[in-house]
This record gives sequence, C-alpha cells and structure tokens, in this order.
Amino acid sequence: MALKKKTKKNPVLFQKLGNHWYVFSQVGDEVIYSPLPAHLDPRQTKLELYEVIDEHLKRVAKFKRERLHA
Repeated sequence: MALKKKTKKNPVLFQKLGNHWYVFSQVGDEVIYSPLPAHLDPRQTKLELYEVIDEHLKRVAKFKRERLHA
C-alpha cells in the first residue's frame, strides 16, 4: 500500500514494508528514504508532520552527499 502526499516543496511517497512505514522522496537527482518512527501511520498523522519529514529528508540527502565526497 503506497500513499502519496505533497509537502510545500517535495512530493513524498509513504510505503509500508512489513510492520514499518518508510518515506521516499527525491532531492536533486537522488532518491532518498527514511523509516518513520515506530507506530507512526501517515494515514493518521496531522499535516504539520509532513513539513518535519521534508526537512528530515533534506538532511539525510545532505549527509549522504557529504559521506560520498569525504
């Protein structure tokens, strides 16, 4: 089951794999993903969290780029 939600900046995809939800997005040319905290269901979450998720994914992408160039 996949859910698509849009933040103000980047579209994100929520995917449940097993018992855990993951969020996928594209930042620049990279597709990044991150697990959501345990017991967090994006279908039951208020929209303010999506802004937090968008910022988190940007930090993940930045960290990944820095590790590749280090």
